[in-house]
Amino acid sequence: MSGLKIPLDFSPGSFYDKNQCYADHNEEHLDKSIQKSISDFIKLLINSPNGSFKPDPRFGFSLKNCEFENADSKDELKGKKIGGKSDNLNNYAKDLEKAISLFETRLQNLETETVFDKKISKLTISIRGMIKDEFRDYKQDIEFYIWKKQ
Repeated sequence: MSGLKIPLDFSPGSFYDKNQCYADHNEEHLDKSIQKSISDFIKLLINSPNGSFKPDPRFGFSLKNCEFENADSKDELKGKKIGGKSDNLNNYAKDLEKAISLFETRLQNLETETVFDKKISKLTISIRGMIKDEFRDYKQDIEFYIWKKQ
């Protein structure tokens, strides 16, 4: 079990060497750390409705504002397609791409796609891009369930 000892000791072999984020500074660990940081932030963004962060009401994913709305027969919520690619302006994939571009500035060349399985109300979100300054590909797939019409 790790913990803090008082007085704090910042020398090698103490608290910070056991910290997963600090570890041993090797490239592979830093790559995984950056990927995980971006993935975790995007999950936070997706799970936050717009307006839930008072300092910036734009933060969040607009689909979360419709989480308990009923999808009609065209697989739409509030006039936007649930499924689709970010190259279409009238769907939630485009909204997500805009939110990620605005708040997760470590990514560039973003492409998002949402696939909606209406039978089980499952939404699969695919995010593709490139990590800036490292020129490495980034990809993440997230699945969650949204309210379905009975």
